[in-house]
Amino acid sequence: MNIETLRVFRDLSDTGSFSTTAAMNYISQSAVSQQIKKLELVLKTKLYRRQSGRIILTPCGEKLYEASRRITEVYDGALKEIRSLGGRQAESIKISSIYSAGIYVVQDYVRQFLARNPTAKVSVEYRQFTKVFQDVSSGRADFGFLACPYQRSPGLAMLPVAEEEMVVIAGPGSPLAGRRTVDVSELAGMDFIFFDRGFPSRRCVDEFLQNNKVKGTVRMELDNIETIKTAVSAGAGVSIVPRSAVRAGEDGTGLHMLRFSGAGLKRQIYLIYNKARKLGPAGRGFLSIFSGARKAAPARIA
Repeated sequence: MNIETLRVFRDLSDTGSFSTTAAMNYISQSAVSQQIKKLELVLKTKLYRRQSGRIILTPCGEKLYEASRRITEVYDGALKEIRSLGGRQAESIKISSIYSAGIYVVQDYVRQFLARNPTAKVSVEYRQFTKVFQDVSSGRADFGFLACPYQRSPGLAMLPVAEEEMVVIAGPGSPLAGRRTVDVSELAGMDFIFFDRGFPSRRCVDEFLQNNKVKGTVRMELDNIETIKTAVSAGAGVSIVPRSAVRAGEDGTGLHMLRFSGAGLKRQIYLIYNKARKLGPAGRGFLSIFSGARKAAPARIA
């Protein structure tokens, strides 16, 4: 048992997804499965069970999760202190991101950065949108990624860096299953599964439906895009999510993705950072990836 195995178990517990955990740790899905099986073999107990497509921790799994979270935090903190005492701190950046952008969009930027700076260390933490603002303002994180920001925050630069197409997802039993496009008017009267109220992305979707005079029934409000996808695949309703959140292997199997045939919806992804904070070489290198975005017009904040 090693630190990286505990980190993989922690991430799987947090995300509930083998593919997402694999992407976060830059390993294959089979490697994730093998590491979890190894843990169960060493500990001689089951750590989780599947229920309605979700991963549920057993009592032993919950104990290991708490231990894994504490151990990885202590280990990462110790490494940081050791490097600083060594005189030359390794180049590193810390990113705080909303989950839906962090998994599907931010990882591409991280790969670009690491390709240019192979010795650098990047830490990405997935947080609710209010915490992302706090992390960057307090210096806990060097950069933050948000979708559809809901407020202007003094001292923070906010750059539009990506624009995501929003699509409809439906389960195998939905009347929309098997189709590739849908007009927004066809969503009238349907059951919806959305992000919790107060999430900026939820507000964008609500405004889009209201502007198109589409009304439906909100059956579920969830705070995690993977959970939304699971609920949709189980037939609880349809949802509107970023296209990047639907992986190639999911479309046409557990989920059916439909693009809007008429006026569609896009959400803006923003990079935020503290203008007063001096960035190190690694931070400046990461920011240089978005040099074109810095020349763009300021983001519109509703």
